[in-house]
Amino acid sequence: MTVTFPEGSRNDMRPLRIANCSGFFGDRMSALAEVAAEPGIDVITGDYLAEVTMLVLAKSRAKHPDGGYAATFLRQLEPALDRIAAAGIKVVSNAGGLNPHGLATALREMIASAGHSLSVAVVDRETTSSAISACWRPKVTISSISEGDSR
Repeated sequence: MTVTFPEGSRNDMRPLRIANCSGFFGDRMSALAEVAAEPGIDVITGDYLAEVTMLVLAKSRAKHPDGGYAATFLRQLEPALDRIAAAGIKVVSNAGGLNPHGLATALREMIASAGHSLSVAVVDRETTSSAISACWRPKVTISSISEGDSR
């Protein structure tokens, strides 16, 4: 995907080049490395949270409290890590599933052991809930159809 900015707004910048490496947990293991090898890629995205995946992650978390994230993401990322670091590619993924902080810890360990200094950010329920709340005007009511309450 190529994102272009409206004429005159940021015309001094080249388009942002975004590549996707997955559409579900269990997608092709080599895909992340393949798109990272493409010249000019700025951002790689990966989607891991199909409905069946959430069941797999829940079972994993029940067996191992540190689990609950798509561990295959680590195996996909590892062979591409040097290229990602060298090219300054950003990676955005929801592979954290039910345990985004657990995945972030594992990522930081993998990045450090590879000798890189890259940032890892986590967006979790608390982060998004407070951000969404800050956006709503005080008089807006959000009703839950399933629970019949207003928030």
